[in-house]
Amino acid sequence: MLDREELKRILKFGLTGVANTLVDVGVCWILNQLLGMNIYLANVIGYGAGMLNSYLVNRSWTFASRDRLFSMQLVRFLLVNLSALALSTLLIRLLTGFGLGDMWAKLGATGITLVVNFLASRFWVFRS
Repeated sequence: MLDREELKRILKFGLTGVANTLVDVGVCWILNQLLGMNIYLANVIGYGAGMLNSYLVNRSWTFASRDRLFSMQLVRFLLVNLSALALSTLLIRLLTGFGLGDMWAKLGATGITLVVNFLASRFWVFRS
């Protein structure tokens, strides 16, 4: 059973994730749908914007990290998120190959990478 603190962490991560997702998908949508940018490049830029928001909010609020801003924690964060970005891009490629529209594929990939990202963040990046 999860204790109260762990449930609070999950809730904070979820709320932060909603904000990150809005940044990520919003930037991606603007670049792809309004400006006509290739979905893969739009995904990388949108994901990068969400990733910056994620690191700053999760380290200070969700996991209350005391590490320096530029630390091994940042290196681990970047490794996890660059891996998640690669996974996201692969999933978009697969889902669009099955006929899903660009943004539907992006949303599906985001749902999957959210779970991977939480687990890696909790147990490796921001571990106590």
